[in-house]
Amino acid sequence: MDQSQKEKYRVIEEACRLGDFDTLVKLATSTGGLLTDELRRQAWPILLGCNNESTGTEQQHSNQAWRELPRHPDEDQVQLDVDRAFVYYPKDESEQSLDRRKTELSNVIVSTLRSHPMLSYFQSYHDVVQVLLLVLGEPYARLAVPRISLLRLRDYMLPTISPARRHFEVVSAIVKSADPELADHISEAENSFALSATHSLFAHDIQDYGAIARLYDFLLAHEPAMSLYLFATVTISRRSELFEMPADQSDILTFMISKLPQTLDIDVLVQDTLILFRKHPPHSLRGFIWWRLSRYSVLKTSRSIGQHQSLEDAERLAQNQIEQLRREEQLQKRMRSLAKYRRPALSLTTALLIGAISYWIRRNGQDRFIWTIISSTTRLFSQ
Repeated sequence: MDQSQKEKYRVIEEACRLGDFDTLVKLATSTGGLLTDELRRQAWPILLGCNNESTGTEQQHSNQAWRELPRHPDEDQVQLDVDRAFVYYPKDESEQSLDRRKTELSNVIVSTLRSHPMLSYFQSYHDVVQVLLLVLGEPYARLAVPRISLLRLRDYMLPTISPARRHFEVVSAIVKSADPELADHISEAENSFALSATHSLFAHDIQDYGAIARLYDFLLAHEPAMSLYLFATVTISRRSELFEMPADQSDILTFMISKLPQTLDIDVLVQDTLILFRKHPPHSLRGFIWWRLSRYSVLKTSRSIGQHQSLEDAERLAQNQIEQLRREEQLQKRMRSLAKYRRPALSLTTALLIGAISYWIRRNGQDRFIWTIISSTTRLFSQ
């Protein structure tokens, strides 16, 4: 470390000792982020609000009581993903060491799902947990993972993908606000191109451990929407590359946008993302996309990350969101049923209306007059 880094190291330590959230946000956002995993182990729990939580739910989660809880339906998929974890990092570890890490990874994920059964597992979730586990170690990861799940990733962990699709729409709206020409060029691509990166907080796509740990410094220091701005920033930075591809090749465009470059300058990316966020804040995005989001979305409920939310608060929001999704699903089923019978009903209504008019015409002796007009009109158009 040079002298400036040593000074920054000291300032980070002091901010952690004091629990100075605002100072840690600035330091995590600055060049180099939080510098080392030793400092991250102190800072990340503060950024995630772990240090303020002292309720029974989190105490239960931190010990072995989760083993007695009912099995979560997604545990088989968890095991499949855990078996293929730790591919890119850490490097040069023995099989025995990797097996131990996989056991810890499985324990953290399963304990979270069993303790908060309203959450659904998604593939690549293990990539997020893997980063937290490597930085924090298992005891702190067990406190951090429920909070990042309920307060940041909740929209991806619900029974349907509908809330996640809204996130993709936000990404498209950001690009459209910042670069309408590029947005028009890639408009044929599926906006699910952001899925892999955003729902794993980029852990599924960035293969360098130092880079992903540095990026998490930034993401954990800001509201959940910042990850969407980050993806939009990467997309805009690839403008010339994307314009080389035909606009009508939607499959190719979708694939290319979804695959992040492996040579990202994280510090430059962080600053560019902040500029984009300030120029085009969420409430100003085109298409009123922000106002169309559910009020229970993490994009709205976790905006003020410095304001502590308990896990119980987050669970209530999750339940409200699930109930809202069920109501929307029921409404959509009713609308489909109405659409299914709309044409037959319209035909019947039209036939009844014509019959009623015909009856009125005949009853009032107007049938000869009406047919005279129809015959004259027919002859006129046939000439």
